[in-house]
This record gives sequence, C-alpha cells and structure tokens, in this order.
Amino acid sequence: MFVIQKQTGVRKIMINKNIYSFLLIFTILFCFSSRSFAHATPIPQKDANVTVSVESEEDIESEETDIIKKISFRNRFKKSPEAQIRSFFKKYNRYSERNNIEKLKDMYTDEYVNNDGFNKKTVFELIKTASDAYKDITYTTQINSIKICGNYAVVQAHETASGLTSKKVEKIDDYGQITSDIYYTDYLKKEGNKWKITATVVTSEYVSLAYGEAKNMTVEMSAPEAVPEGAEYEVNVKTTSPDGAFLVGSIVNDQIVFPQVDTKDVFRSVKSGELARILTANKDKNNEYATVSLAITRAQIEPPSVILNMTGMAFVMKRVNIIKINENVKLDKEAEDGETTK
Repeated sequence: MFVIQKQTGVRKIMINKNIYSFLLIFTILFCFSSRSFAHATPIPQKDANVTVSVESEEDIESEETDIIKKISFRNRFKKSPEAQIRSFFKKYNRYSERNNIEKLKDMYTDEYVNNDGFNKKTVFELIKTASDAYKDITYTTQINSIKICGNYAVVQAHETASGLTSKKVEKIDDYGQITSDIYYTDYLKKEGNKWKITATVVTSEYVSLAYGEAKNMTVEMSAPEAVPEGAEYEVNVKTTSPDGAFLVGSIVNDQIVFPQVDTKDVFRSVKSGELARILTANKDKNNEYATVSLAITRAQIEPPSVILNMTGMAFVMKRVNIIKINENVKLDKEAEDGETTK
C-alpha cells in the first residue's frame, strides 16, 4: 500500500519496502531461469528459417520408432548436421517445459560460458533455484540461421516464452503473467554423436511480468541494445492507466550479477502515460537490465491521509549489453608518446 502525506507543501509517496524485495526476486529469477544468452552477425543460410514447435514425449517417441522401422539404427545417425541441430532445439524446448534439469544439463559442454560471464555450474544452480517459480511455461524457438564448420556450429535463433507464476503476489492476490522475447546465438560443438552448447551470447532480451489490472495495460519501453561502459542512455516508457486509477513508476538499471544487488529508486507519478529517465551504464564490465516498475493504485480516503491500495503491478526488463573499452588499443601518436617517455 502507498500512503500519501503532506509535508511542507509537497506530496510524499511512501512505498512499502516489500515491492523492492519483490522486484529483486523477479530480477534474479528471470535473469537466470530464462534461456537468454545471444549475438552474432546474421548468416544467410538456405532453408535456415525453421520454427521449432514443441511435441509431446509420445509424439517424439512414436516418430523415432517409425524411423527405426524404416531404416537401420546405423543409418539413422546419417541425418544431415542441420537436421540434427533442429532436432536438438526441439528436444531443448521439451526439456525446458518439463523442467528436466538433468537432460538440459547434458546438452551443454562442461566448459560452457555465456556473455554475462556465468559458467555451466552457476547457471544450473540458479535454474534449479528458480525452477519452481513459474508454471505452464511454453516455448517457441525459430532458428534464423545455421552455420556449420566441421564439428562446430553457430546457430542464431529467436525464442519466445509465456506462462504464469507459481504463487500469487500477496498484495494483489493474483498470479503473474510472464512473457519473454529473446534473440540469441548459440555456439555448438559435437562431442561424439551429440551436439552440445559451448557458449551463448544474447543480443536482445525483453521480459514483462504483470499482475492484476496491469495485465490489461499496454507498456511500450525503449532502450538501447548496447552502450559503451560508463555512457549515458535514455529509457522511455509509454503506457495507459485504468480509469480512475493512480499510476506510479520507476526506472533503474540492474547489473546482471549474482548475488543480485538490490537497486532502490523513488516511485514517481506517471503523467500522460509517459515516463523517462537518463541512466548511466556501469563501469564494472557487467551487462545490465533497464528495469521499469509500475504500480496501479486506487484511492481510499482516511483523513488526514489518502491511502492508495495497489490493484496491479507491471515489471518490464530490457537487456542492455555493455561494450567494454579495450585499454590496450593505442593510436599511433599515443604509441609514439609512450616510446618517447621510456
């Protein structure tokens, strides 16, 4: 709940600290439970645009049985590398929806690392922690390009996911609706007869979570995909609030680290459905999320105060990749100056 009091002629909004705790948990869970990692230059490939749908365990087992009946076990493995990789991602989606952590773990090499600097052990410890946070998650992966060079492959893909939180948020008594939209590149290598992911880089990632009345709102957020470390960048939000409701919001940047740092900010009134802020990218060489938090409230007058009861919440996160500055690169003049001073 929000309490508005008059202090020296200025309205002050005091926010229950639980909203910060909730935002922190949301950031941690979605940073690491989502399969978000990617980037590379588009590589045109014939017949590369393939939408990977999720099949039931029974369908896949039936399909594989039919194949075995038609061809020998040995010849079954003579599928083209492209077909093997498409099958790989189909299985990946199925295991993700069923929270089959052990099967997923076997699809990564032991030396795996993503562009946030997390290795396989760290990623799967976080996935296990977050695996119970969401239910009924569905994934769709579209492979945009595949480039194969011997036992190595580069796969560019677009993944969307949606589902519900496993628990209701207490203040609103509602389950959260979560969606994500991610563009990424997986780097694969073949170990024996199996393709495995050895690295991932995320180019673009957009995640939203809505509760209560916020599920009916449209929230448009703009922020850059990447900026140099320490640079300023602008985040803009356009939205609408339900009739008769009071909308407040905040914009912060959260570094993608673990344990997650609790970033606090003052909530401001969202006027005319717009909110904007200039943020400064971190210099710690960590990628970050531009995070928007919105709260829908309705007034309950209890003199001398006005109590605003929260009826909806929305959180939107957009990845901002931080471009590191290479300190070892010198211009010719700088190099000459360096030689002169020796």
